[in-house]
Amino acid sequence: MWVWVLVLGAVGSVAYTALTGPFDAPVAAAVVYTALGALGLLGTAWGASRLPRRAALPWWCVTAVQLVWSAVDVRYLVLTTQGAYTGAPAAADAPYLLGYPPLLLAVLLLLRRARAARPRGAFADAAVLGTGVALLGWAVLVGPVLHSTPDDPRARVGAVLFLACDVVLTGLVVVLLASSSRASTSTWLALAAALAGLVGDSTYLVEGVVPSGVLTALSVGWTSGGALWAAAACHPSAGRAPERSNGEDFGRPRIVALVGGVALAPAVLVLDLVVGGGSSSVPAVVAASAMTLLVVGRLAVALSAAGASLAEREVMRRALEHQARHDGLTGLPNRSATVARIAAALDAAQHHGTQAGLLFVDLDGFKAVNDSRGHRAGDEVLRVVAARLAGCLRPGDVVGRLGGDEFVVVLDRLAGGEDAEDAVEALLAAGQRIVDVVAQPITVDGELFSVGASVGAALGGGAEQPTTPDALLHEADTAAYRAKASGRGRVELAETCSSGRQG
Repeated sequence: MWVWVLVLGAVGSVAYTALTGPFDAPVAAAVVYTALGALGLLGTAWGASRLPRRAALPWWCVTAVQLVWSAVDVRYLVLTTQGAYTGAPAAADAPYLLGYPPLLLAVLLLLRRARAARPRGAFADAAVLGTGVALLGWAVLVGPVLHSTPDDPRARVGAVLFLACDVVLTGLVVVLLASSSRASTSTWLALAAALAGLVGDSTYLVEGVVPSGVLTALSVGWTSGGALWAAAACHPSAGRAPERSNGEDFGRPRIVALVGGVALAPAVLVLDLVVGGGSSSVPAVVAASAMTLLVVGRLAVALSAAGASLAEREVMRRALEHQARHDGLTGLPNRSATVARIAAALDAAQHHGTQAGLLFVDLDGFKAVNDSRGHRAGDEVLRVVAARLAGCLRPGDVVGRLGGDEFVVVLDRLAGGEDAEDAVEALLAAGQRIVDVVAQPITVDGELFSVGASVGAALGGGAEQPTTPDALLHEADTAAYRAKASGRGRVELAETCSSGRQG
């Protein structure tokens, strides 16, 4: 449908140009012009009617614009038929200005919809570029007309209003286009429609200066604008939600556009002072000030995004560090972290004249759970055992998982020297608490499971005792093996711990 609208609009524009130029048939030209207005109205209404309510609202505003312009076209046809149309564009065509408020509202609604899907920085960049484009349009089109001295002051006012509305509209569409990560065909057609209106209204600037053939060619902007807006409404991308982006797309094209937009203000100011005598100095200063504020805001957004990125990286770093040092199933320190904790406990024991205790916990009956109920049940049992081990020890003691169904408990700063027997008693008492707490039934998905614990206990850091993590682990592991061999569900003390007592 949108292609047919463009084709009909192009054919009608060519016909209008021929009728107002070589054929000099004003009535026929007025008929074609009115038909093109009706094409724009019907095409836009058809496109808006096919869209969801929220997506259709901007295009219903454009439809209202086309309705106003079609009504004025009919007035133009009637005046031309009666021979009463004077051809003074800025005054006679003033009713067309009534279409600009809903047209500007339509673009603002499209901008609001796009803003929800794009970062704030993208809109700051786009606003800088749009402001620069609007300033350039003011300096090139509006300024010369504003400071001209026409025979009819009303014509100057009308021309300024038309061109100013076109410049603002084009700037807003540029903002919409530049803020999109991937501009839709509908947006490009909207930009073409805005530029077409700007081209058509530029006849107010060059009227009486250029040949009539050039004016006729420029008037194609008026005839094609309605068809372009209708094609934008009919295109499938008109109702498509903007692509969401949570990141700042600050690539080379956006940087070039941002720098170019910022450079437009001083360039226009210098050119105007040299050539135009300062007629656009005030708008240039205002635009430069607005751009400065936008750039400062853009830097604030960029700094905020950089800070958020650094914070996110720090969170990821800590998460990776935690994963590297903790068991994924139980959340306990893994083998490497546990060995490091044993080494720290041995160093502290040697430094303070105390002893470090180690309990090697090997579960009894766990393999039967895995074999009969599967790994899911086994994993849940391991998580419950890990939580029970962590909950039955002193503050400062560390529980770690070596792998499979093997756990270790590191007890720091047990008694040393003449009170070494107290350290053995405390170590065995801790081991017995573990045996008792692990033996309690475990419920998984409404089913009871029972496992036990064979615990090997060893002391390190004292005289004739292990002083390395590997040696202490070996002593505790050997003691746990003896506990299993001696009937399971018990604590066995390593042979290096004074008298080889059993719990």
